[in-house]
Amino acid sequence: MPIRSKAHLIGLAACLLVLLTTCSLSRSNPTTIQFSGYVATPDAQPTVLPSVTPFPAGASVPSVATTPPLVAVLAPATASTLTPELQTIANEMDSYLNLLTEQGSFSGAVLVAYQDQILVRRGYGLANQEQNLPAEAQTRMRLASVSKPLTAIGVMQLVQAGKLNLHASICTYLSDCPTVWGAITAHDLLAHTSGLQNYTDFIDFEKVETSPVSPSDLVARFRDAPLEFVPGAAYHYTNSNYVMLGQLIEAISGQSYPDYMRDHLFIPLGMFNSGYDPGDASILGGTRGYIGIGTPSIAIDTSNLYAAGGLYSTVDDLYLLAQALNEGTLLSNDLFTQIYTPNFFNYGYGWKIEQRYGQTVIYHPGLMSGAVTYFGRYPDANLTIIVLSNNEGTNSIATADYLAGMVLNN
Repeated sequence: MPIRSKAHLIGLAACLLVLLTTCSLSRSNPTTIQFSGYVATPDAQPTVLPSVTPFPAGASVPSVATTPPLVAVLAPATASTLTPELQTIANEMDSYLNLLTEQGSFSGAVLVAYQDQILVRRGYGLANQEQNLPAEAQTRMRLASVSKPLTAIGVMQLVQAGKLNLHASICTYLSDCPTVWGAITAHDLLAHTSGLQNYTDFIDFEKVETSPVSPSDLVARFRDAPLEFVPGAAYHYTNSNYVMLGQLIEAISGQSYPDYMRDHLFIPLGMFNSGYDPGDASILGGTRGYIGIGTPSIAIDTSNLYAAGGLYSTVDDLYLLAQALNEGTLLSNDLFTQIYTPNFFNYGYGWKIEQRYGQTVIYHPGLMSGAVTYFGRYPDANLTIIVLSNNEGTNSIATADYLAGMVLNN
């Protein structure tokens, strides 16, 4: 079968499977977890979704090297040095992604690296349809929930510095802390076991999502809501958890969340096209979100997502981060072990730890108005896949899984 036809059929099947297994919390009863499929349609666009999939049991924790000093990491050679076998795979990947783009179900940028060699590193489609601005590897894209693993790294840096105890009450560090939050720890926030209600599920969120908001006013939206369960007793993927982690970073470091992430993650790694979107997308260089072809997405102001989904980056910059994670240059071995230890539903600290193709994959997806994203690593195979899309018709998990299969099933 021609590769384009084969890619089309398998890709559609993978997309359908992931869409049928995507889960989110019902808005009608915040204390009862329900599961439902989500398919992107122009008529009913969600603003922020968990974008998580079911998790098979028995995921193993990869070993991580001990920590050298934090340094900038340089990208390796490009696809021009590939072996004939890898060049064939790279060509098949490119054909598959071109097909998705032609179908109107993808636009954005993709990077796939295997054994320190770049198989794919390019943009597809348009970053801005009105301006006919092409997407490129250095195009800045909103990360949506791929912001969460980066926020988690920032938090664990504070742990490494001895400034944060993961198992102490967050009220130890926060002023004006509601009494009911006394049993919540940073571990609970990182692992989504705090019991905090998800403010992006509140019925009035759509009325405020396009307007700027301060972090304190954002927290005020859910600080008086009753907990859904006793902290540590259950799992609920909740943007409120990572908003509060941003507040912990600010309270402990004395810096704003954007400044802290800039000084402690982006600049040290040379991620100069990464940062915090102040809300209006002006930092993105023209990138705009769409629902397929010709229909702009809701222009969400990302101050409404803050540390849960307010970062932007490029596939090139995220690959610098992936290299640092592969080499263990950010944190101690003990802290990496904690990050990659699955809790409820195989969620570690800002990462999903699952099994694909007989390999451990550590990843996080993102889905919000105008952005669908994926950042994943197969550490034992030394495979990294990054998908950043400005098209809500994209299924980033299915796309990334299919690309991984091209390498790991070969």
